[in-house]
Amino acid sequence: MLSLIALGVLCGLQARSRDIPKPPDSATVVIVYDGDTVKVRFGNGSERKVRLIGIDSPELSDEREDVRFMAYVAKRFAFLKLYRREVRLSYDWQLEDKYGRLLAFLTTEDGTLFNELILREGFALRFRAFPFKPELMKRFEAAETEARRGERGLWRAADPPPIAPAEAVGFLGRLASIRMICASVEDRKPFIVLHPPGGEFEVLVPGRRRADFPGLEGLTGKPVLVKGLVEEFRGCLQIMVDLPMQIRSLPSMRILDTAVGPGI
Repeated sequence: MLSLIALGVLCGLQARSRDIPKPPDSATVVIVYDGDTVKVRFGNGSERKVRLIGIDSPELSDEREDVRFMAYVAKRFAFLKLYRREVRLSYDWQLEDKYGRLLAFLTTEDGTLFNELILREGFALRFRAFPFKPELMKRFEAAETEARRGERGLWRAADPPPIAPAEAVGFLGRLASIRMICASVEDRKPFIVLHPPGGEFEVLVPGRRRADFPGLEGLTGKPVLVKGLVEEFRGCLQIMVDLPMQIRSLPSMRILDTAVGPGI
C-alpha cells in the first residue's frame, strides 16, 4: 500500500512538472540563504528561489549551537563559491518542490558541480528522500564518503588545530581556527573588525550582532582564537563571525609574533 501511495505521489509530481515551463539553464546567484538554497536571476530579469538537488545542509534555526555553527559555515561556503557567480542550471524529473522552489543542479563557470563540491568538502549531507539521476547519486555518495573519511567540515570529530593568520591562505574555503593577537578593533560599518598585527587577515562581526558580542573592544592587545570558514574579499583573507562561540579569548601566548605560529 505504501509503495502504491509513493508511486501516486511521484506520478503527481511528474505531471505537475510537465505543466511548468522549463526555466532557463543559466543565471546569476544573487542571494545565498543557506548551504542548499539560493536565489538566482535569469537573463530576462526574473528571479527564482532554487533548492539544490541531492543535498541537505544543517539548519540555521536549529536549537543546538554547534549545529547552527555548521549551518552558518555551510552558508558561508556557498556564498564564497556562488554569490554573484554565473551558474548553469540543470534539472531532473521534478522541476519544483511543494514550496514552489526550483529544483536544480548548479555548475559554476569552471565546470564544478556545486552540489557535489559541498558534499565533498563536508558542509552538507546527501538528501536521499527523493531519487534523481542515478549516475549523480553514485557520485554524491562517493563525495560524502570522501568527506566523512577525511573528517572534513561537519564530519570533524574536533575543532581544527590552531594556525597563525599567515597560514590562513592555505585554508581558503575550509574550516579553520585562527590563533592571533588582536592588535585593534575597528568599527567599520556594517561590521566590527578585529585585526591581527600585519593586516593580512581580518575577523568580521556584523554590527547588528554587537549586543551578542559584549567586550569586543576589550580584546585589543589580547590573544584570541577565532573559528570559521576562511574566505577572501578584495585580496584580504577573513573569517565572518555570527555566533559568540566563534571567538574565544585566550589566557596567554608564549610567542608574541603571531606570524610564525604562536603557541598557547
